[in-house]
Amino acid sequence: MNQVEQQFVMDNEIASPEKDDATVLKGFLLDIECLDPLAEWTSKFNLFDILKISRVEIRHSNMLSWLLNPTENHGLGDSILRGFIQYVVSSFSDDADVFDTLLMDCHDFAVHREWHNIDVLAVSDKKQFVLCIENKIDSEEHNNQLNRYRRQIEETYPDDKGYKNKKMYIYLSPEGEEASDSDNWCSMSYSDVLNIIESARRKVKLLPDAQLLIDNYIDTIRRDIVGDERLARICAEIYAKHQKALDLIFENRPDRSSKLAEIIHTWAVEKRKKGVIEYVPDKSSKTYTRFKTKVMSAIMPDAPEARSGWGTSNHYFYEIRNNNGREFFIQLAVSSKDIPADLRAVCDRINEQFPCRVQKANWQWRTHFTSRHSKTDEELSEEKIFEQLNKQLEDVQAFEVKLQEALRTTAE
Repeated sequence: MNQVEQQFVMDNEIASPEKDDATVLKGFLLDIECLDPLAEWTSKFNLFDILKISRVEIRHSNMLSWLLNPTENHGLGDSILRGFIQYVVSSFSDDADVFDTLLMDCHDFAVHREWHNIDVLAVSDKKQFVLCIENKIDSEEHNNQLNRYRRQIEETYPDDKGYKNKKMYIYLSPEGEEASDSDNWCSMSYSDVLNIIESARRKVKLLPDAQLLIDNYIDTIRRDIVGDERLARICAEIYAKHQKALDLIFENRPDRSSKLAEIIHTWAVEKRKKGVIEYVPDKSSKTYTRFKTKVMSAIMPDAPEARSGWGTSNHYFYEIRNNNGREFFIQLAVSSKDIPADLRAVCDRINEQFPCRVQKANWQWRTHFTSRHSKTDEELSEEKIFEQLNKQLEDVQAFEVKLQEALRTTAE
């Protein structure tokens, strides 16, 4: 930063303690060189960053499953699997006779993903040994998971079949938090995983492709899960200097909900072009994507002289509800604001056939239909979301058929 730029920043710091948004952003841009120390991390190629999976739990489980499998082509043999077993022995096991376990050849182990929903399962039928790993990164235990998984293991690999004292359970999380069933599950942190992988990595010369992938994974664990102390210190210094500007950038960043909203918007535009729906973008938002249909518009036609709760002449909308990018569904919403008497009578007839959950005499909003709810995957696959939206639209069309028939029957 030159002297003129420095003076500009200093003047604004002194003259305006409560600086407006534009000023703080301008000050940050004038001092953009403060980001240069981050180049060591941001300019380095990392496959996990490109694929945007650095904190995606199932991808870490896939990677660990690959590394744990002695027959895979990573070049580390059984060293990772042995490292996990040795960790349990040293930090959790109270079995006095551990020499057979520590000296065990692990090359015949088979590694499974999502066996009975268990994240990673390593089994040796020859050694009659089982290692079970439940992996958590940004989620928590639910539905009594650990107890259910252990019961499944105990039933499949019972003590009387030679598996007594040869079953290990690991609860893996970023900080190594204690498992709910701490008597049976050994808590393990990603720092421990990092130590095992780095130790194995130093002992062998890997093929270039395997080396690149494993080194990228090591960097990802250190930076995004365990935490790099030097990186944290540099970031803290930058944040202290430009806190308000960085908070503004963070608050307005494209998030998961925004990405889902974009995909829903694209779907709605396509359906509008095909004449399937009447998409209304100027009444849509990140949370609600609103559209009309020919069938519902015939049942509830526009009232040009009236203005609904949306400020429109139509008093209904189908809304695609975006719940923080994690779930979405379609609902039929009706507004009573300034609604003409004839349309209110139609709303009453709809309510008789498809009652709103909350019944109020002086209602302002009603929801008479809700489609199936769809969960999103971690990758927010556009193809899958389109498929789910198409199924929800089929729900809408089936509802409209039933509604037409009900209204026709009651009118006769």
